[in-house]
Amino acid sequence: MLEASFENPCVAKIVYLSMKPDESFKTKGLRAFSNLEGNRIVFKIACRRGVMSLAYTIYEYLQHLKTVEEAASLLEEAKYQCKPGSGASKPSSPQ
Repeated sequence: MLEASFENPCVAKIVYLSMKPDESFKTKGLRAFSNLEGNRIVFKIACRRGVMSLAYTIYEYLQHLKTVEEAASLLEEAKYQCKPGSGASKPSSPQ
């Protein structure tokens, strides 16, 4: 079992939904499931393919978590920077 906690439940939901498609892949001897519980995601992995396969699967989940969390944080920052009155410049129109 792997658990990821987030300060913001909205970020948790974004991460959860972005990783959910990984569960649809069927690999013999490997099953992965996740649940969203407020600001936490609980991942459960059942592996009968050996310890290296389990280690690689966990590594992949951690990499995906990191990438999606970073992307969600950047989007959140951009949202606040682009609010009216924030001083952010508007994109120029094509000529």
